[in-house]
Amino acid sequence: MSGAIDPHTIDQWLPQTQCQRCGYPGCWEYALAISAESAPINRCPPGGDITLRALAEITSKPLVPVDRDCGTVGPLACAVINEALCIGCTLCIQACPVDAIAGASKLMHTIIGHECTGCELCIAPCPMDCIQMTPITGMSLDDEHPSPWPEYSSGMVVRARRRAEMKRSRSQLSAESFCSNTTPTNAVMRKNILSSVKRTRARRNSLYLNENSKQ
Repeated sequence: MSGAIDPHTIDQWLPQTQCQRCGYPGCWEYALAISAESAPINRCPPGGDITLRALAEITSKPLVPVDRDCGTVGPLACAVINEALCIGCTLCIQACPVDAIAGASKLMHTIIGHECTGCELCIAPCPMDCIQMTPITGMSLDDEHPSPWPEYSSGMVVRARRRAEMKRSRSQLSAESFCSNTTPTNAVMRKNILSSVKRTRARRNSLYLNENSKQ
């Protein structure tokens, strides 16, 4: 390969949703793969035609449609947690690539709306099915400059990139200092979460029965 393209140049044309629909852990990893010519340029549905045309020009690759196997993207949406059902398992916090969820173990979680990129990665891990996506209509970009993508402000893109970088750095540090003797296994964590789910459902059923008995 001659004249490898700087991945930072490619990354500037990815909308930083960190949704993993491209098949890579994040936008930066996808940019690295494109730079190394090990990934096609048409695997970013959130970027749509805007990203595709920019990457085609940067890489001198032919312009082809966005790969439908990577999914399609509708209007920009924000995750919303039904806080009445949340058991504080932290799985959504761990899944969020931009740290847009606030909360702690066994405490209610909530979405930081202006930081959510709509990646949907928090939905699948939730054992209570209490997260849903809500389309954002009439979103005000405040005083932020527009980005190449109409749905996102430049500030949103910059913050998402920075937050993804910070989380990636923390993950690397955590992996380096990992100690199997002090870190609970996935099996133990899953057992604890399922126990919490069982207790929550039992409480909910008890309340339901009490309400019916009063009628």
